[in-house]
Amino acid sequence: MMLIMKYGLAALLGCLIAAGCATQNANAPKPTQEMADRAKLPLATIREGHSVYLRKCGECHELMLPDRVTDSDWHVVVPGMAWNAGISRQEEDAVLQYLIAAKSR
Repeated sequence: MMLIMKYGLAALLGCLIAAGCATQNANAPKPTQEMADRAKLPLATIREGHSVYLRKCGECHELMLPDRVTDSDWHVVVPGMAWNAGISRQEEDAVLQYLIAAKSR
């Protein structure tokens, strides 16, 4: 009986975490061709950055919306967090490009 309760509690906790992540991720702007054109970058790069941002940055903390941080601050924050997240230099660059491209102008 205790084993069932233990696994049941673990499953419930997993569902709550997944639900929280879905809400959190829904706030990150989805890559668009307009976004890529404005940044003069390939849409594939913006999409890669978005994917890494959702997957890796959201693992440890709530995602910051691109508009809430200045471009110059993103240039400082992303490299530090990239090291913590264990992502490659290419992924780091893609995340930074996505965050800057995703800012509304």
